[in-house]
Amino acid sequence: MLNTRYPVLSRLDGGGEIFGSGWSGVVYITDGQTSGSGVLTKSGLHILTASHVVDDFQVSETRVIFPSKSEQRQIQDISLHPGASVSGDAIFHDLALVTLEMSAPASAERYSLYEQDDELGQAGVITGYGQGVSPDGTPIDQAGTTLREGLNTVDTTGLDFKPYGWHGSLEEQLLFDYDDGSLANDTLGNITGADHLGLGDLEAMITSGDSGGGLFLSNGDDWQVAGIHSYTSNGGYDLEAPLGDIGGVTRVSSYTDWILQETAQEQQIQAQDSKPPSQEEVTMQVSEGQGVYFLVEIPGGAAQQSSVEFFTRDGSAQAGLDYIPTSGEIEFEPGDKFAKVWVQTLTDDYIEGEEGFELVLTNPEGADFPKGQTELAASRIITEDGVQLAGVTDLESELFGEVA
Repeated sequence: MLNTRYPVLSRLDGGGEIFGSGWSGVVYITDGQTSGSGVLTKSGLHILTASHVVDDFQVSETRVIFPSKSEQRQIQDISLHPGASVSGDAIFHDLALVTLEMSAPASAERYSLYEQDDELGQAGVITGYGQGVSPDGTPIDQAGTTLREGLNTVDTTGLDFKPYGWHGSLEEQLLFDYDDGSLANDTLGNITGADHLGLGDLEAMITSGDSGGGLFLSNGDDWQVAGIHSYTSNGGYDLEAPLGDIGGVTRVSSYTDWILQETAQEQQIQAQDSKPPSQEEVTMQVSEGQGVYFLVEIPGGAAQQSSVEFFTRDGSAQAGLDYIPTSGEIEFEPGDKFAKVWVQTLTDDYIEGEEGFELVLTNPEGADFPKGQTELAASRIITEDGVQLAGVTDLESELFGEVA
């Protein structure tokens, strides 16, 4: 199934080039001195990458370059995972989010997160802007010049190396090795006792410059990002491997809550019992790049503990291009009257006119919708302002904090 959608070639012979097609949301990140790779999330505004790629980057000097090479974005923020720490002795939570100044180009694919914990044994696609290297270890080109892809199989987690003295967030590291079809060079098979001789000419390994790029697994017809490239190591286990026999990626399924909350794609909101805002304070129309809220109210207050789920729905405005899609749940304690759901709209570089989207409420528990309705919806309009097109997306402080 993996072969039917993208051409898959060996990374080690310099093949696998997909310049201008394929993984259009896998990006090159550079501050002009050092560089790495990254993956565009469904928000349309955030790049998932490795913390060690961007931990020393200056925001004003950093650019994100999309595969067409003609489309670039400046950035406005870098957020490392709070537990991130990378050293020669241990790797912890090697993950970061880069926030763009405006939404990514419409041509760039937005990728969902792989949330299942069944990655082991699956064949996945590894992507990035790493250096091309021949089978004997000779460089073919420089990192950053070509977007490549290849296949490998997720063999195990870093926990198998704890007895060997490895330290770090080992359970959150997925490992694969570069196999040549021989038992002697099946490094991870020899360690774990589960032989896997590789994928033949399709086998690939990450190289210098691939850090921050994506390991993708198939979920039905959808390719989802399951890992962010972190490191390679042969650790003395297989000295014949010119590229480092073991590849390690940060396991995305362990961090979905942090990613979705940090990018405002998921919100958990506690309602309030104080006086709600007046209707005059509820903005129905907003300029590109500004945030807007929806007021959710139970007249007279909740009679008992209640909840309702919510999600955004496209109208003429598109999620990930015109606004950050969000979903979640609102909880009401007895007496609570109202809650605010915040949605961040995005600045882009297209002339589109007015566009609309909706917030939809569904699945009430402990309270009823009026007249037997199964959902409630309210719309907002995004207007176009010439000044906004030249500016940055105006991230409201309320977006990434606790929304009350």
